[in-house]
Amino acid sequence: MRYIDSIVTASEERILHRARLHWTIFFRPSSILTLFLVPLVQWLTCEAVVTSRRIVIASGWLTRHTFELPLSRFESIWIQQSIIARLLGFGSVLVVGVGGGRREFAHMAQPLAFQRAAEEAMYGPH
Repeated sequence: MRYIDSIVTASEERILHRARLHWTIFFRPSSILTLFLVPLVQWLTCEAVVTSRRIVIASGWLTRHTFELPLSRFESIWIQQSIIARLLGFGSVLVVGVGGGRREFAHMAQPLAFQRAAEEAMYGPH
């Protein structure tokens, strides 16, 4: 069971969108030096979800880092993509909450879909 699945336990809370790291993390120079183990662990343990109640970003294996933002505290999502990132479908996402809470998720696959899911969860379908 994935970590996010274990914390979304309320019957009225549904996972609307799940995001993971993009496969390009395996092509960093440091990946070769670590025999692809470090990016594999990152890819398996980093995820972000939009639920019907909150946005959750979790990472880490030995040490878990979790950012949970109720939709009532959601303010905005910033996406940064280079030209190559746009062509390959990844980018860095910064989730910002009311009062200054923020968390970045670098190398997210399909960041625009994550942004759309968060906005639809907050404001309803467009």
